Amino acid sequence: MPRLFSYNQFASGSDVVKAYADKHSPVIICDKQAKRDKPFRVKVRIGRNVMHPNAPDHHYEYIQLWNLETLVSEVRLQRSSFGDQPVQIEAEFIFIPKVSLHLTALAYCNQHGLWMSEEVDVQVTD
Repeated sequence: MPRLFSYNQFASGSDVVKAYADKHSPVIICDKQAKRDKPFRVKVRIGRNVMHPNAPDHHYEYIQLWNLETLVSEVRLQRSSFGDQPVQIEAEFIFIPKVSLHLTALAYCNQHGLWMSEEVDVQVTD
């Protein structure tokens, strides 16, 4: 099992350490309520406030969205689509919820490993 990193592991560190964690941490952006059987939109952004490098030897390869232990969706990133400058990558997922959600995003940096977002709870109602 690969080691899993999260922003909270580095939150008590120096400003340099926090910036490192910030630019690697996926963040889930969505409403806290959804309608059952209606399209629901979730955005995942890499980095809270700091852009991540996008060089051939240092970039993100994929972003996954999970509901507990179920993979909802995955986006494979083409590094060249974003150019060579640092970038704040975002992926948008749209799906039809049936039950309440406990969402977590995972994202893989080819140089610094697998990073996990904070869990976001979404209540699904009729």
